[in-house]
Amino acid sequence: METRKLQEVGGGTFTVSIPKGWAKRHGFEVGMELRLYTHCDGSILVRSSAADVDRLDEATIEIDAGDDGGPEAVRRAVRTAHAVGFETVTLRRAEGFSDAERRAARSAVRGLVGTNVFGESDAEIAVRHLLDTSSVSVRQSVVQLRYAVVSLLRDATEALADAADARSRIRDRADEARRSAEMVTRHFSRSLVSHAELDALGVSRPELFAYYAVARRLEAVADQSVRIAGVGEKLSEALADEAAADVRAVSDDVALAVDDAVTAVLDGDGAATRRARERCDDAAEGIESIERRLYDGAVPGPASAAVALSDALARLERAVDCARSMAETAAGAAVRAANSDL
Repeated sequence: METRKLQEVGGGTFTVSIPKGWAKRHGFEVGMELRLYTHCDGSILVRSSAADVDRLDEATIEIDAGDDGGPEAVRRAVRTAHAVGFETVTLRRAEGFSDAERRAARSAVRGLVGTNVFGESDAEIAVRHLLDTSSVSVRQSVVQLRYAVVSLLRDATEALADAADARSRIRDRADEARRSAEMVTRHFSRSLVSHAELDALGVSRPELFAYYAVARRLEAVADQSVRIAGVGEKLSEALADEAAADVRAVSDDVALAVDDAVTAVLDGDGAATRRARERCDDAAEGIESIERRLYDGAVPGPASAAVALSDALARLERAVDCARSMAETAAGAAVRAANSDL
């Protein structure tokens, strides 16, 4: 790191010199017009070209005609470009798009927040993101995602206990949660390239990373909820009362751990971090206890119910891991906040 003194020249203008070697390596020349961008974190970005800060404006993706082509390739391309953070994405296919591929593009767009297909031709499909970053609250998105996922987990467990056909309903709600998580991922990805993204969002980079990490874990818990509901859908009859009570208790511990862990990240709440860890431990012990009784044949009900319960417990165990990971994200953020000015 080099240091420079801030100097004052005529007219009250402040100047700071740029190391000559660095300027030459980056193509800076005497008389060149430079662009200065100030940011809410107190930094100043110096660029020689406006194009440097517009790198996320447009993307063009060629859809191959080979094995990588087809509707699934179109869906992946739309979702990947959206996650990276491009404003406008143009898909191209030299042979022209099939009807199935066009439907895939429209389906992918419907699954994204603030995005629409705005132009089509035989060989091109253009997709544009319409949501202004300044109107987005990443924090509020995580708050809403937390409520949705905690509710999903509890409802999925009830569907399992009652052997209810609820997977489709749970999956639809999980898709809504996924959309919110993907929106957080998009803004996090854009922040890696654009300081202006952070200014528009009104958050620091460490905060945004924590929100991103939590959103991804909440998305994973939503996925496990869908799988638990799928297990219940296959049961021919409700779980025995004892087994149902046990799995509800474990699920409630997981749901509370998730809720506490997200609260800890959002509010920097050390007590919530401790509660989340304790609830994760309680849930893990509860899962282990039920699994031991399943192994010993001490859980009432037919063999099919035992198999289903074992599968559901594995899903809950993965949800516990997600909650524990979020608690560690909160703990790390607390250590950073206590020992730095970031």
